Amino acid sequence: MRLKIDTSGSQFIVTKAPEPRMHFDSGSPKLDPTTGLQLYAVQVLALDDAGGEVITVTVVGDPKVVVTQPVTLTGLVAIPWAQGDRSGVAFRADTLTTTTTTPPVPASASDGVAGGRAPK
Repeated sequence: MRLKIDTSGSQFIVTKAPEPRMHFDSGSPKLDPTTGLQLYAVQVLALDDAGGEVITVTVVGDPKVVVTQPVTLTGLVAIPWAQGDRSGVAFRADTLTTTTTTPPVPASASDGVAGGRAPK
């Protein structure tokens, strides 16, 4: 079952460069069955009014994003899984695109001093 996630009130920031998804047993690249393109895993910080959480999202094709870049996820779904005594949630998005919005500045850095520290 795929559970659709409403991302309208959320911001996403890349926290780790995209990595190709690989088959555990063979080491070969995982491909999307519909398009035949390679799958990539992108770690992002998901922020909303309740706080933030780091999640890994699978997308089709290399999204060409860098760490700290704000992105938009469309068609984000959560896919619960269980294997033996292990279980979890996988995330997949139809698209991951860069945004022009800048992430919020932490309060400690908003005083105009880099890193929130007073000059020496």
